[in-house]
Amino acid sequence: KEFCEFNFNINFPITEIYQVKGDNAHPIYKWAFQNYGSTARPKWNFHKILINKNGKIEDTFSSLTSPKSKKITSQIEKLINN
Repeated sequence: KEFCEFNFNINFPITEIYQVKGDNAHPIYKWAFQNYGSTARPKWNFHKILINKNGKIEDTFSSLTSPKSKKITSQIEKLINN
């Protein structure tokens, strides 16, 4: 936690480390994989899964995609306005 706060200026709550693949994967990742496929599985930290108001996965974004990128914000705006 301290490493991330210091090196990445993170100020949101940090949870425990979870498995993201296989039988021991956290239920959210099992659900995401079953409902969206392999692109919903994180390959590294800060993987993003965009879920719409109906609880369906709209899209996924790699760790390299900035949370403030137009790619993500435009989809969020589209979902909010529909």
